[in-house]
Amino acid sequence: MKKEKEERNIHLKEQMMFSELLDRLEKRSKTIYREYDGKEEAAEGFGSLFSDLQEEMKLCEEDSPEKRNPRFDPEPLPKAGELLIEGENLCLLGISESDYRGYMEVEYDASFFKEAFRDESFLRKLWEGFFQPNRAYYSIFNVNSVFLGYCGILNLQAKPWEFAIALKLQYQGHGIGPESLLLLMKALKRRTGERVFRGRVDADNEASISMMRKIGGKAHGISEVFLHGEELKAYEKKKDYLVDDRLRELAKEFQVEPRELLGHALEFWVELPE
Repeated sequence: MKKEKEERNIHLKEQMMFSELLDRLEKRSKTIYREYDGKEEAAEGFGSLFSDLQEEMKLCEEDSPEKRNPRFDPEPLPKAGELLIEGENLCLLGISESDYRGYMEVEYDASFFKEAFRDESFLRKLWEGFFQPNRAYYSIFNVNSVFLGYCGILNLQAKPWEFAIALKLQYQGHGIGPESLLLLMKALKRRTGERVFRGRVDADNEASISMMRKIGGKAHGISEVFLHGEELKAYEKKKDYLVDDRLRELAKEFQVEPRELLGHALEFWVELPE
């Protein structure tokens, strides 16, 4: 029971990533300690490995050829620091170099492997990832120009566009997430004509599920996140004890087996009116 309670403090996606990280560390631990002199440098080596894993997760959608579309022309979108949209309480601006500290604070708060943030190469790769040409990120500010977090589109070549959002801890649970995503979708529809969006969340992330419902998200099946094939099946079998009544009810809504929710993300689609 203690183990189950502890694991419930880590969302399912992070558990998958943590499991894979441990497997890779076990395979590479001796090599890492030979390559790096001392614990601090070894920690940097582990951080680099974690960085690679995190990037793999961000690229998982891009690795699906059937979901690719012609390269998106970013001309209708704002440049760095330019306004995307302004709402009653918030505004969204194109990500810029001046936002670096805020983004890293958000990422640090959300990470289960904070040691990686001691690795300069990890920080550099993490920051550069936000500026990939097929991604579109926007900084969220309040009316007092305080940085609250960010939102955006993970892959402009994969339709329907999948949005992402992350907020500083102190601004979570105040309605900022739904308001930001509604503004994002409204602005992108006006600028590009796109009106169907998707959000993917962990089956045990009740706050994110609630946010999806608030912005009009409808259940649209499940999708693989990080593990695939036999690795995925083995992971779901291993973590089967985490299935509870809430997951069983959720599985009914998404028309899948409860165990599948352990290794997949919930798909919510939002369709804006024409």
